[in-house]
Amino acid sequence: MNPSASTYSKTLQAGKVISLQSTKAHKKWDWPPFSSFPLFFLVMVKPLTDAFYEVEAVKYGYMLLLLAAALFARYGQVIQKSAVDPRNKSLLAYIFLIALYFFFQFGLAIAYGGSLSEIFKVVSPFVFFILVAYAADRWLIYALAIGAALVIVVNATFFPFDYGWVMWGSIKTFKGYYFFKTDLAYSLCFSVLIFSVYGRNKISPIVAILVLIAAVEVVLANSRINYLGFVLVVFFLAIKEGVSLRSIIRYSILLLLVGGVAAMLYDPTKLMGFDTSDQAAFTQGRSVTWEHLIAALGEYSPIEWLFGRGPFADLQLSQEINGAGQTAHNAHNDILHSIYTQGIFGSAFYIYLWYKIFRMTDSPTLPKWARGTGAMALLLYMLQGLTAVMSSFATKTWPLVMVLLILRGLGNEAVQKNIIDSKS
Repeated sequence: MNPSASTYSKTLQAGKVISLQSTKAHKKWDWPPFSSFPLFFLVMVKPLTDAFYEVEAVKYGYMLLLLAAALFARYGQVIQKSAVDPRNKSLLAYIFLIALYFFFQFGLAIAYGGSLSEIFKVVSPFVFFILVAYAADRWLIYALAIGAALVIVVNATFFPFDYGWVMWGSIKTFKGYYFFKTDLAYSLCFSVLIFSVYGRNKISPIVAILVLIAAVEVVLANSRINYLGFVLVVFFLAIKEGVSLRSIIRYSILLLLVGGVAAMLYDPTKLMGFDTSDQAAFTQGRSVTWEHLIAALGEYSPIEWLFGRGPFADLQLSQEINGAGQTAHNAHNDILHSIYTQGIFGSAFYIYLWYKIFRMTDSPTLPKWARGTGAMALLLYMLQGLTAVMSSFATKTWPLVMVLLILRGLGNEAVQKNIIDSKS
């Protein structure tokens, strides 16, 4: 029986099986849709725009470009007749929920004082998710992985320059191009997580190098809560790779290298300690702020417990306590800030919006190696929220959205494949 024309013709020569076709593989390059390139580029460079935190035009200009790129990507998919994710139908209802939450915040701003810019900061992660989710596919992970690598590498280039350092009391700490050292350390934790997902949660040489660089930066940033966060990310990678003798040796060597490099670059006596005997000093004044907030919550009326006292309530309380002309501090705890400013109703609404994002990114077709990544990202977010306000800063909320968009894109790949298979 003769072989079909689609099979390779083979013959025996010198006792070996050879092919009559060219040995060069004729593989067609697989590229994302052209319409998605602007959106993916903007997503890729988003972490770098954090360097321009003092320039308002960059923030709002970026959002306008992101909106235009999202529309271009969406309608480009329609023109190219790309497979549509059936989960996109739920996005319209989610937009309605975002609008309701926006008007709730707007009402609080009118009643207690506030600004549109502050409201926009709070709703921005949900808007970001909507804009990118319509075009989220398996290529999105490449854009976010490049962005994550850039965060690690670009910030490391500031080691030799004074701009990358700041005096935190008597301690010199590394901040890279961020305003706060905690922002840098938090971003590095997420960057390692995102790039590791791109590498299918395996410790490849490039992942190991980036983890090493990021670890040195986290140590020098002196953000103790992010020491724990970074260790949890590395531990998560160890679990995903499979705990074995080889893994233990590999991670032990990595940690020794981190410790050695950090010791050479920095004086260990300048690192913040863990002496908890003086809580005010250990928490850098946060414990005092928390005591005042908890005492103030005890004087809340039922209506205030339900709706809070407006977006700047914790700052106003700090100003009253510290006196006119002194620096006002926020709650330094996301739960306290949320309840104090928008009450139980607003806090529940805010949490529900996050819950909906998690539901829209969850997929039974998610690859096994990617499972648990969303939970790890949420743990990082919640851990940071113990000592910082999260909801008012894109540098805190957007990294979590980026991880969830990756998971949605990975799930979207399987969904689109099923659609294509059903049509064939």
